[in-house]
Amino acid sequence: MRIRFLFLLAAAMLAGCDNNTQDSDSPDAKAGTTSQQSDNVPGNTGELIRILHTLKKTDEQCQGDGCPRVELEWITFENQPTLNDAITTQLAGMLVQNQGSSPHDGTIEGLVDAFLADASDMAMASRQGWELNASIKRQGRRGDLLTLRLDSYEYTGGAHGQPGVQYFHWDLARQQALGLDDLLEPGQQEAFWELARSRHQQWLDEENLDQAFRDSWPFDRTDNAYFSKNGLVLHYNVYHIAPYAMGQPELTIPYEKLDGIVRGKYLNP
Repeated sequence: MRIRFLFLLAAAMLAGCDNNTQDSDSPDAKAGTTSQQSDNVPGNTGELIRILHTLKKTDEQCQGDGCPRVELEWITFENQPTLNDAITTQLAGMLVQNQGSSPHDGTIEGLVDAFLADASDMAMASRQGWELNASIKRQGRRGDLLTLRLDSYEYTGGAHGQPGVQYFHWDLARQQALGLDDLLEPGQQEAFWELARSRHQQWLDEENLDQAFRDSWPFDRTDNAYFSKNGLVLHYNVYHIAPYAMGQPELTIPYEKLDGIVRGKYLNP
């Protein structure tokens, strides 16, 4: 199967400069633009220059609507080789979860080709419109803690596609990935989950959900979390604590309840 490059921008466009004190929900700068901003926050590792990458591929033999396609967009950072390797690994992991039986070499492009190879015949025959989209963008930064948001969407026929969101935390000072437990004070995990369970109960009441729903969709833990302006947010993907029609619920635990539970350097950067 011959594959056509629609567009490939591997590493040439600067996508803006991160300010250390910004919490989250900040839109990424547009590709092709660069903005510099002074960072004078003591103890932090300085500003980060983002580089935007975009890869789009489809099958050249397929014409018209319903052709299988893949669209990827992700960022890396100038002078951050260890972090960039981790980002590439995360992106490859997202693609591995969605690729089928075709052989691949483990590279991002190889995984894309494998997905298209699996999709091509079926999609061309039935016009199912197989697609795989993935993006990695900056969610926020608190001191030396950088958080990235990883979005994916897969459609391989049926009533609807499968969206997914993951959050990836990176300690810039220690140059290593962190999980949710690493953001909490030692020995405070159970106290944190009691807060989360209470917030889940509040969410059930706010949504006026009946006992049948509560029995079918009980509370569960997740490692998927990020810091927002209002608190630490637990993000749940579809089918985790609610049916597909309810989307991806989020439970926000306010900062004032997290004192002594979340490590101080993340709670008050």
